[in-house]
Amino acid sequence: MGATNRKDFLDPALTRPGRFDRQIEVTLPDVSGRKAISLVHLAKIKLDPEKTPEDYAKRIAALTPGFSGADLANLVNEAAILAARKGKNAVTTTDFEEAAERVLAGLAMKSGMSQEERRRVALHESGHAVVSWFLPGGSPLVKVTIIPRAKGSLGFAQYLPDEAALQTKEELLDRIACLLGGRISEELFLKNISTGAADDLKKVSEIARAIVMRLGMSDKVGNVAFANNEQTGLPTYSKQTGAEIDEEVKRIVDQAREKCTQILSEKSELVHKLSDELLAKETLDLQALVDVLGERPFQPKGNYKAYLEIRSKLQEDQPSSPPNPTGPPEAHHNP
Repeated sequence: MGATNRKDFLDPALTRPGRFDRQIEVTLPDVSGRKAISLVHLAKIKLDPEKTPEDYAKRIAALTPGFSGADLANLVNEAAILAARKGKNAVTTTDFEEAAERVLAGLAMKSGMSQEERRRVALHESGHAVVSWFLPGGSPLVKVTIIPRAKGSLGFAQYLPDEAALQTKEELLDRIACLLGGRISEELFLKNISTGAADDLKKVSEIARAIVMRLGMSDKVGNVAFANNEQTGLPTYSKQTGAEIDEEVKRIVDQAREKCTQILSEKSELVHKLSDELLAKETLDLQALVDVLGERPFQPKGNYKAYLEIRSKLQEDQPSSPPNPTGPPEAHHNP
């Protein structure tokens, strides 16, 4: 019996038929898998009896798309540590949400930013938020903050992407537009740009190149997948084709930029309103986002739908509780 997380590095002598009779690939769990894994780890800590272990597991599963089993174990352990530091006798929902935020973005740091920097970060994050909110292919946002994090980000936003096995070309193009939201917001409303979009632009380039080179979604280049030679690392296509690929990548990004600019221009009042709220409160939860932007104009699905159902159940179970203006701590990073 053997295990590895780098199957591509194994000697062919180990992987050929007859060596290991059964090969099992363990992929990242989906929402139901995360719930089952969370239940295992939750059994090891003392939970507040206000909710059942099932309720806690559902909440964790909805908040953690892309988490592995080890990530979930870390989150539960972090929540227990947070509760102990607060002198609590049991772990509550708030502790799990704070732990998810800490695992995703790192510790909250004391802000050393100037007011001008805070305004830039608020407009940057608001740009992402508004474009994602009003594009069907955007990931739903459940929390945004301009409190700096230990992992180096000046702003942090938690999105709940749909974990569908397939994505359409339109969804990928919308995703590019959403990633450009921060940069375009700075251009439109501050009239200059900063280094804050570096990570966003890297992701934009990766998606656009995948559309053209791997997924065959470019009408000009066609239904072809390109790759470099495995031995030399050199392209397997001509310089002319390489130039066409570059042109298509630029066209796709420019097209997404136009879409992003149009949305932010039309919704400029909402961008400013949201950034003003961020400057005043620093952290906005889903209810605060809905208060500013209105309900998201698309049918909820996947993780977001599960999150809304759990949130609705929690509200029904606590009808007499006063509303929390900032909400519980609830990821997009602005480096």
